[in-house]
Amino acid sequence: MTTIKLYSPETKSRLLEIFKSNMPLYFADEEVALFDAFLDRDASVRGPYSLIVKDDKIVACGGIALNQPTKYTNEPHVIMTWGMVDNKHHKEGYGKALLLHRIQQAKEMYPGIKIALGTSQHTWQFFEKYGFKTVYYEKDHWGKDLDLYQMELVQ
Repeated sequence: MTTIKLYSPETKSRLLEIFKSNMPLYFADEEVALFDAFLDRDASVRGPYSLIVKDDKIVACGGIALNQPTKYTNEPHVIMTWGMVDNKHHKEGYGKALLLHRIQQAKEMYPGIKIALGTSQHTWQFFEKYGFKTVYYEKDHWGKDLDLYQMELVQ
């Protein structure tokens, strides 16, 4: 059985395992500390951070948060935060389920607010299938050979 639950601090070690299962292709080494700090500081308070659980094992995680204007967008927007699927479970539909869940959350919590995300050259096409369009590109943004594709959902 698959369920969606909210983050709690006792799941942190499992989420770090999921993160590391996606290195080095999807995340750079220097991002481990950033994700770790996010879990300590923001995951419980900044916005909902969801876990997809299959048979009592977390297989995916990701959240949303309301962001103030940035260099990529000049208005408040909902940002997708630290979305990932355990590498052993890629191509099983958890990424789609997680994304659709977060889009629905964003629309319910922040109606009419732009939805955005930052991703890399390895996953931008996945998000494009669900209506996101690239609005900004930056080479090596996340780390060496991990480029930024800043995307917004076209409503």
